[in-house]
Amino acid sequence: MADLLNYNATQLLVFVLVLVRVSSIIATAPMLGSNSMPVQVRVVLALVLALIIQPFTPTLTVYPDQPSEYLLLIAGELLIGLVLGMIGQMLFAAVEFAGTVVGFQMGLSMANIFDPQSQEQVSLVGQFKRIFAALIFVAMDGHVIVVQTIVRSYELLPPGGASFSDPLTQEMIRLSSGVFTLGFQLGAPLITALFLANLTMALLARSVPQIQIFIVGFPLTLLLGFVMLMFGVPFFAQALHRMFEMYDDQLLNMLRILALPGTP
Repeated sequence: MADLLNYNATQLLVFVLVLVRVSSIIATAPMLGSNSMPVQVRVVLALVLALIIQPFTPTLTVYPDQPSEYLLLIAGELLIGLVLGMIGQMLFAAVEFAGTVVGFQMGLSMANIFDPQSQEQVSLVGQFKRIFAALIFVAMDGHVIVVQTIVRSYELLPPGGASFSDPLTQEMIRLSSGVFTLGFQLGAPLITALFLANLTMALLARSVPQIQIFIVGFPLTLLLGFVMLMFGVPFFAQALHRMFEMYDDQLLNMLRILALPGTP
């Protein structure tokens, strides 16, 4: 406690910068940033991590003189945390997108539930897949990877050391557009099977008008979707496992991009 009271101005500024980066990562990272986790827990976790990391953090090489320079340093640390935290959120967005498309194919486009995390109505199947992905994420120690990334970030990016270059913009655009590609890849088996089932029923209704195919079409599509969801759980879990295995590499790659020299 005495050490905390004996902080000089430089150490205090470094602590504030560390706290800003840690807090922004925790606020946006999967699981840790969920609304299901109490705010008090997240605040205490951020403070504890900042206190642990600060003594091992490199000091500032250039001390800011103007208030605007303080704000730029804080904004830079905030943006670092947001960028690193959003990578995981993009993976979960891809999972939820896959579930939303599958639910639409099953005829559950109007079956929505309230998501306490996003504070909006979401697809029933999409929410199921997101919760399932969260279980896999925790089982693979994804939350530990987030904490490790916070510590590792200071090896490549000391406080105030980030630069926002063109490669960063390009990488964020690539990751954002990849949400839809990854979502379709995760939902491809179910999407394809349900599309073929709907196409088959449409052809039957066209060729044999006497068959009231649309009366039984919806229950059959719904049943097929739930059966495939049930039997596809092991394969979906394997796909999520491979996806989350790349999470650590994506975070490290983003740290290296943030450490690149900025555009003059």
